[in-house]
Amino acid sequence: MTTVKSACVEPTTGIALQFDHWGYRHASRKHFAVRGLDLKIHAGEHVLLLGASGIGKSTILEGAAGLLGDETGQTDASRVNNAAEGEPPVAVEDADGGITEGAIRVGGIEVHAARGKVGLVLQDPDAQAIFQRLGDNVVFGPENLNVPRDLAWQRVDEALNAVGLAGVQLDRSVMHLSGGQMQRLALAGALAMRPEVLLLDEPTANLDPDGVVQVVGAVDDVLRQTHATMVLVEHRADRWIDMIDRVVVLGLERTDDTRQVGNSGEESEIARTNFRNTVVVADGTPDEVFHNTDIDFNELGIWVPERYRTAEDEITRIHTVDEPEYAPQTGLPEVLLSTKELGIGRDGNAIAEHINLDFHPGQITALVGANGAGKSTLSLTLAGLLKPVEGEVIAHDGLAGELDKVWPIDWTSRQLASRISYVFQNPEHQFACSSVLDEVMLGPLRTGMAEEQARARGMDLLRRFHLDQYAHVNPYTLSGGEKRRLTVASALASAPKVLLFDEPTFGQDRRTWMQIVRLIHDLRSDGVSIVVVTHDRELVTALGARVVELVPTRNPQGLGDDVAATIAARLASPQDAVDTTLVPVSQVNERVEEAKPASRSRFLASINPVYRLFGAFLASLPLLASLDWVSASVALGLEFVVLMAIGFTPWRIVRSTWPIFIGAPGSALAVLLYGKSGGDTWWQWGWVNITDRSAELALATALRILAIGIPAIIAVLGIDATDLADGFSQILHLPDRFVYGGLAGMRLFSVLQDDWTALTASRRSRGLGDDSAVASFFPQSFALLVLSIRRSTTLAVAMQARGFGGTAPRSHARMSHVHARDYWFLAGCLLIPVIALASAAFAGTFSFMGN
Repeated sequence: MTTVKSACVEPTTGIALQFDHWGYRHASRKHFAVRGLDLKIHAGEHVLLLGASGIGKSTILEGAAGLLGDETGQTDASRVNNAAEGEPPVAVEDADGGITEGAIRVGGIEVHAARGKVGLVLQDPDAQAIFQRLGDNVVFGPENLNVPRDLAWQRVDEALNAVGLAGVQLDRSVMHLSGGQMQRLALAGALAMRPEVLLLDEPTANLDPDGVVQVVGAVDDVLRQTHATMVLVEHRADRWIDMIDRVVVLGLERTDDTRQVGNSGEESEIARTNFRNTVVVADGTPDEVFHNTDIDFNELGIWVPERYRTAEDEITRIHTVDEPEYAPQTGLPEVLLSTKELGIGRDGNAIAEHINLDFHPGQITALVGANGAGKSTLSLTLAGLLKPVEGEVIAHDGLAGELDKVWPIDWTSRQLASRISYVFQNPEHQFACSSVLDEVMLGPLRTGMAEEQARARGMDLLRRFHLDQYAHVNPYTLSGGEKRRLTVASALASAPKVLLFDEPTFGQDRRTWMQIVRLIHDLRSDGVSIVVVTHDRELVTALGARVVELVPTRNPQGLGDDVAATIAARLASPQDAVDTTLVPVSQVNERVEEAKPASRSRFLASINPVYRLFGAFLASLPLLASLDWVSASVALGLEFVVLMAIGFTPWRIVRSTWPIFIGAPGSALAVLLYGKSGGDTWWQWGWVNITDRSAELALATALRILAIGIPAIIAVLGIDATDLADGFSQILHLPDRFVYGGLAGMRLFSVLQDDWTALTASRRSRGLGDDSAVASFFPQSFALLVLSIRRSTTLAVAMQARGFGGTAPRSHARMSHVHARDYWFLAGCLLIPVIALASAAFAGTFSFMGN
């Protein structure tokens, strides 16, 4: 493969980022994702890195951020000298089982020693949400870089404003953000660090057009202020091209060579293999590269920016060989699916109402709109995977057939899978098999197709999507773009009457993008109604789709002035007047979440979280010393008096601690029936022996459980995990790695709850939801386990990418204050059990552990 390079003179500035014969093979793969890469990026350069999907661009960025390879720095210059002399570089195995060749340096420093100098925005924005609250995620990087508190929060405000999240509550839960909003949040977190090298892995691929403009402008402003180096991976570079001064196009070169893989210098078996060598196909200014007629950009799968396109590069309405005569905007007259006065939302809260739409055979509908507007919510409702808040989703005869029920939400899983198929936004939520081929075969097999026929169809689709070489590979090991293609292929394999795709072209190069477009068009001739959730306006053009646009408004129940203005703008185009339906939805940034109070008591909410936790121990644990009814009664009485004095009603106490009121009688009953004997016998039968002593111990047990449990629960109920972690770090001086690693783990648990919900919906969509609870629990649990392991890994990577885990000091953006009332609180908590135990001793009922 011939390399085309610029004739311009290299900059004289220092080298910010350098790859020396670098390569990396992931532990689970047989082949290197990147190999033999030689590349120098100078300080202040803004580089666009291009190449086909799956060529290893994300791996290159992760390596440049110091997230791959052996952290001991064994791949330094001494290990690549032989490669410079034409010999294979020695490979080093890291702790994860990955293999690294060559070296990467940041500003002349081995990459793992340059933590904090590089900021990375990963391809998966959800994986970078480290903490539960929005603001905490953005300020985490500056904290790790020891930025003073006031300046850190100033950076947070600037970063959020820059990416279009101005006005969003800093304490808003990230669980309530859309995928696009999460992507903006991840970028804000990287921008707040003010890194010397900013690495961006498709940061705008999942954003609406306005969001793209905001993010590109934000990055431009930051680069102008900081003069940082930027390396951008982005399939669609139109909006970025004005700030790009260098374009590097990557390709693959296959060759036979000998490679020696060793660990810590030890030799291992030497094998001669055919491998992929990563080469630079073109390197120069945008004008030099994109005007070069020797480069076949279409063959390389590269999108040419609009200003450099020739007539053959332009995206127009795509026509296929077997395309039907009727238009994709309208389809056939028959109605397959319709909505009647539909209201959509989650948890019973409608974000859009009075939606009335019809979906026809052979029709293509594009759901477009701003990030977070509700496109995925609407599509999940149409697919029978989310219950409408109000109104109806009705399947007509051509779709429902002989079924008695016309609401897709009421269908069984198999009935749904053979009629409506859904491609999820996160591909990993959809995986249910251990190999790529099995994933594609699953739908046809569940709908009754013979195995050989399903296998033939699966292999045909894999070949069309360039995934056939991965037929027996685990789906989780594919690249982001490959995973997306696999989920689309899996949905197409079943060929139901209605297909819904959530961002089907995200992460695709131009070649695979065109294949998806043609396949969608081919389905029209089979009478399939296709619904596409997308930000990709070129996809809408290529498909010739009818457009349903969700428009944010302050009045989602009707068309307010802002929507009226939007309608006027949309109807300015005759085509839009015919093809666009507007659906008003509530404004994303105005969906205010009520901040959860730290406690229903204003006094308790004002106590430092660490002291509240210690107070719970002091009020509860001493009562374990005696099992008697006097101490338990006194303690319980005092607790009710104190809690009522600080703002709790008796009914609120019971509601807040209801598990204790359920568990205490059960424990008391066990002690009554099988406790110690003493005094008169009330009743005896076999092992059951109820006596004066067992009755007394039963009463004491019930009262003591209440006396211990109530203050423990009330004291800690409502404590914010982030505030508690800050207290552990600043007051108790516990190691930050332990404290904030644990806090990030708590965020992971909440993510896994959503993963479980998504997995349940996915299994229902794929025909797996009718299995018994036991039969479905274990495979779904295994899928969740795989997701949890992968999320834990990516979470650690995201934290490391924000400079966490180094030896340098870090600042705290949130101060954990201690006041005099905190000490008085501890004294009061201890005083209750002291008075109770003293009362028992005075009454002569003190009984150490019930003896």
